[in-house]
Amino acid sequence: MSVNRSQTVKPLLIVDSALPAMDIVALNALAGIIVDIGTDTETLAGMAGLAGRTFALLARVGPLERLSEDALQQLLDSGAEGIVLSGCRGRADIQKLDVMLRVAEAANGTAPNPIRIYGEYGGAPEGLLSPYPLTDSSPRLKALIFNGLALAKSVGCQEPTSARHQRVAAPILTGRANVVLRAFEAGVPAYEVLPATPDEAAARWVRSQSRDNGFASVVCNSVEQAAILSNA
Repeated sequence: MSVNRSQTVKPLLIVDSALPAMDIVALNALAGIIVDIGTDTETLAGMAGLAGRTFALLARVGPLERLSEDALQQLLDSGAEGIVLSGCRGRADIQKLDVMLRVAEAANGTAPNPIRIYGEYGGAPEGLLSPYPLTDSSPRLKALIFNGLALAKSVGCQEPTSARHQRVAAPILTGRANVVLRAFEAGVPAYEVLPATPDEAAARWVRSQSRDNGFASVVCNSVEQAAILSNA
């Protein structure tokens, strides 16, 4: 099913390893929270038990080679509802993760297909050059995420000296177009990870640029950014 661009899609928020300092009403204004967990699932388990929670709880992992069977089992036990695969290289990575999840869920006695997959592009630049389509790669694939900050670091782009939120390097322009087109092809929404922005006006500007360029919504980098954009 194709993505309805006129539909309002709530933003996501990425956090390191602590519960955001926001009340449950503010948290529920988000589509989900991405916890960059490493090997620690304590924060995930704490969020999973929040009373009145309606936002999705997503665990960010990657690259795929570092995700062991034991770590995947811990994610299932923690209450994670989706996995954000950082450094996604394309169809093969998504399919491999799908298989790993099916094996883990079978061992855990979990119903098939409950864990969603979000492919995050940028940290592995070769993924943006893959010729293989994502269509029908996995029924679990729910969205693509473009991380321009990770891509810029990977290919050695220079940090802009002024107006950071308005200056975009050429590889990022190419990468974000690629992800939007891949998401359209797969029939899933595309999110863009926002750069750190100095004020409310800048946060709203970068979000509008993402929308204008075909992204359904954004991934906020801070609680402050999330508070501004989730209420917009």
